[in-house]
Amino acid sequence: MVTIEAKLRDLLELAQHVLDDLPVGLLVLSAHGRPLWFNREAEIVCAVWNRTTLRGDALPLKRSEFAVPEVLWRECQAMLAAEPAKGRSAEPHIISEPERGLHAVIRLLRRPGRTGPPACYLQLDYRRPRGDRDRPISPGALSLLSRLTFREREVALRIRDGLTTEEISRELRRSRLTIKTQLAGIFRKLGVANRSRVTAMLNR
Repeated sequence: MVTIEAKLRDLLELAQHVLDDLPVGLLVLSAHGRPLWFNREAEIVCAVWNRTTLRGDALPLKRSEFAVPEVLWRECQAMLAAEPAKGRSAEPHIISEPERGLHAVIRLLRRPGRTGPPACYLQLDYRRPRGDRDRPISPGALSLLSRLTFREREVALRIRDGLTTEEISRELRRSRLTIKTQLAGIFRKLGVANRSRVTAMLNR
């Protein structure tokens, strides 16, 4: 007979797999800066922020090497130090490095009925920031992006933002031929014939 604990464990494992596929980094830190939970995209974004060398598949070498970028932790510390009166929620703080396509939204989270300092919840993004940066990606677009590799997602999100092949090549520091090859993979996996269809599907 399957126990409730086993069912919960299986559910949590499935949830982790789903969250690992999201093209948005999610990170929860304790009030002391210890990572409590993060998904794979958060590993990638933090590695880029830390200028950590990535493998060919754009993933950090080891999950155990995960390191919170100092600039993000300093902002978390400032928010914790200035935490508003109990019962009031602090405004989220936004940190960006536009020239590198890095963006973070930081919030304080306090679990109901718990005492002690709140946790820090960070949403991390690694793509070219545009005027519509805060426009959320729809569940349908997230589902489509999950079909792509990390490097294909980087290209697809830039197509969504209206960048040309030349701009994507320059920003990602890849050859135009590499970008065109990745575009072909995106078209094939999404079942479309051109980049305008990719843009339309991801902007729904």
